[in-house]
Amino acid sequence: MSFDRQIDQVCTHEVYEEALFIGTDGVTVRPLRPIAAISSVQVRLNSLVEVPSWGVKIPGRIEGTKPGPFAIRSGVNNQLVLIVNGSTPQTLTFPDANLISSTELVRSLNFASKGVTFGITTDQRITVQTGMEGDDATMMFDPAGTLAATLGIPTRRVWRGQTVSPGWFVINDPNTLDDRPTRFIIFEKKLRGFGDYVEVDYTTIREECRRCGGIGIEHDWRYDVRGNTIEARDEALLIQEILKLMYTQQGSNPFHGWYGTRLIDLIASKLGVQGVVENVIVADIQQAFSRWQNIKNQQETVVGQTVTDREYPFRLLSVMAQQDQRDPTIVYVKMNIQSRSEEPIVLERGLRLPDPDDLISANTPGAFRQSLQGYALQA
Repeated sequence: MSFDRQIDQVCTHEVYEEALFIGTDGVTVRPLRPIAAISSVQVRLNSLVEVPSWGVKIPGRIEGTKPGPFAIRSGVNNQLVLIVNGSTPQTLTFPDANLISSTELVRSLNFASKGVTFGITTDQRITVQTGMEGDDATMMFDPAGTLAATLGIPTRRVWRGQTVSPGWFVINDPNTLDDRPTRFIIFEKKLRGFGDYVEVDYTTIREECRRCGGIGIEHDWRYDVRGNTIEARDEALLIQEILKLMYTQQGSNPFHGWYGTRLIDLIASKLGVQGVVENVIVADIQQAFSRWQNIKNQQETVVGQTVTDREYPFRLLSVMAQQDQRDPTIVYVKMNIQSRSEEPIVLERGLRLPDPDDLISANTPGAFRQSLQGYALQA
């Protein structure tokens, strides 16, 4: 059974890793293309930090310098006094313990304290982390709490959280067109680094897409979740082979001068006598189809490869070419093809220089409908 890498894909109009510098105001980022959907925007700071719309903040954190277990005695080192976010001091008092493990002490500290979380390092030292994040999160241990020295935690020092990146939002430029909306990314606060830049992912509009050039289709390989190239087989292969045959200029392949059609040259000369060019296009497609049918026959009978009934171009039922009434630079070509499995396939294209993929539709009831996302029988 033959197959080919699927190249005819519906373009997602996605822009990836667009590197942009911050504006002179320190907060504004101007994407190069219009943002079509705000929900598609993703921002990375300096290629390292993934920044959600609410920003990136970290809590205040400290590690004690002394490992457990710890000895606690009343009146000596059984109290811990801490101030969280500038609130009223919390005094934590513990009963005597000859040797209390770090795990048991952390369990007691977390039960008695508010606004902070105690933890343990791999070498049994005590850690403390604020519940809040960002610059407003603060934590300080009072020297009146003698247990701080036992844990190796400095006193009279403020530990503060940090804002790695402020949050951002997207606004519309009021001086823009409705069909091509210009949107800016605005950070809530100025970034601190003078050399900061962002990488932005977003979805743009079709007319401004650089992947497909505005035609809505991109011809490139794609991969599945396992990293394998997506393949076209059976009807999908037949459709792709016919389209490649149509769009290839005959004679452009020096080794197979017969391959392709003269559609590009014919479209360029379509301003001649009314109806003559359309008839020449139809005849050219019929001849190209016959040549390709002969190749598939040789593939099966001479080479000995397996050609399934669903991929074999059995019959060209009809071909029509018609000039667009409103735009004389466009010629519509409609082909009705039948595979050896007797399933009809309808291909309709609007051909225009330099982009022949202007129109893709096939609405004939009961026919095999072409879809760039998949191929299924239309009831």
